[in-house]
Amino acid sequence: MGVDASSWTAEVPSSVSGLQGSCIVIPCSFNYPEPKITPSELTGIWFKGAYKVIYHPDSSSVIKDYKGRTGLVGDLRQKNCSLRIDPLRHSDKGPFTFRIEIKDHSKASYKDDTVSIAVSSSPDPPSLSVREEVKVGEEVSASCSVSHSCPSDPPLLTWSHSGTPSIQSQQQTNGQWEVTSSLTIRSTIADNNQPLVCTAAYRGGKTVRSSKTLNVKYAPVDVKVEGVSSVKEGDSVELRCSSDSNPAVHSYRWHNSRGPLPTMGPTITLENVTRLTEALYCTAINTEGQGQSSSLKLSVEYPPVIKVGSACTSDSSMITCLCIVDSEPPGTVEWSLPAGPLPSTRVEMHGSVTMVTLQRALGFSETVHCNASNTQGNATLSFTVPTNDKMFMLYVSIGIAALVVVVILIIMSACLSTKKGGRSHSNQPITSMQDMDAAKGASSDPSPSRKEQKDSSSEIHTNYYTNDQLYGNIEAEEDGDPFECDGGDDGVYANV
Repeated sequence: MGVDASSWTAEVPSSVSGLQGSCIVIPCSFNYPEPKITPSELTGIWFKGAYKVIYHPDSSSVIKDYKGRTGLVGDLRQKNCSLRIDPLRHSDKGPFTFRIEIKDHSKASYKDDTVSIAVSSSPDPPSLSVREEVKVGEEVSASCSVSHSCPSDPPLLTWSHSGTPSIQSQQQTNGQWEVTSSLTIRSTIADNNQPLVCTAAYRGGKTVRSSKTLNVKYAPVDVKVEGVSSVKEGDSVELRCSSDSNPAVHSYRWHNSRGPLPTMGPTITLENVTRLTEALYCTAINTEGQGQSSSLKLSVEYPPVIKVGSACTSDSSMITCLCIVDSEPPGTVEWSLPAGPLPSTRVEMHGSVTMVTLQRALGFSETVHCNASNTQGNATLSFTVPTNDKMFMLYVSIGIAALVVVVILIIMSACLSTKKGGRSHSNQPITSMQDMDAAKGASSDPSPSRKEQKDSSSEIHTNYYTNDQLYGNIEAEEDGDPFECDGGDDGVYANV
């Protein structure tokens, strides 16, 4: 400590600073003229003022106000007389003086080397050092330092940012120590405009803090197109490009699927919007780079339109009607007859397109209506249920078959009646109009040739007096009944 080894000298700071409620160590070194024999016992004593003992190896000698609060932290044999006061009170201002008593040698009080204590009720804020302006992703080193007077119980330094700090402690002059915490962080967008805080917590509950606001530079992020969520067809709409960036965006670009648009500012106006208006996106640019938004497709509202493909069809047993409606927002689609509504069989939704199906059993052949409506308007289309050609042919075929059956039954009935009752007219069949004239003449000529008439019996005859004219190709046998139906069913169907 630089004291004169041949004289009674001591070295203490004239003043030290301490925090009320913490501890304080007054650094002290002393010297005395060396005796010829090494002293066997050294006694160090501290006084407040001229006579109030604040430290003595015999605690009974210590005044009440300092009992249990003082102690030597130095080794007197090493000529270190440093004093610790814990906890420090506001009344512990001093001045304080050290006295040494050497057994069998001498004793002295170092009255000219006094020390005072500056007691503060609150500590000074930490000293925080960090590079405040950084680019996103860069590593940043920060340090936080604080002075204190209690090396055995230094203040605790903490950071507002996550990470693992390193701690160093170093003794300063005038009874002060400095503790330093260093932290390395990687800057993110979330750190921009956020304070980096270092907090020092002292024993007794007192805390102080210092902060620095980080300025993190980054290209535009969270770029998006903002505006109304929906618009009526034919209206105009203004859209805005927004983003988060540091520094601020200095230019914008707008695009659709075909390429860039002439608008360069943060807003764009679309005139006469239709359902076919293309999706668009924007690009925001600053000195750090650029960012692009996702595409925005406007929700354009328009009244219902009943699409091509809507129709009614039929099969062997069912009528099926399909109504395809395009509208935004999707509305309601219903079927109806002139007499009232009909329940739909199935409803399918495909974005703005609604497909509604109606199925009915065959046999209803009226006009049906598809009615569509939403908040923008309504539409109606009428359908005439088609005639089923296949069913028509089936009905015609059934009718023809029934007619054939009736004709057959009539023929069979005629055959049966002929077999049972025979003929009610002349036994001689008439084969032609000439024969009829001859028959009239025979009534006045009673002598006709029977042989000639009999010889003609083997010819094919037609009966003009019964229904036998239906069977023009039926041949009568010479032997037996000349009007018997020959050949079974073959004769019956010969002329059908």
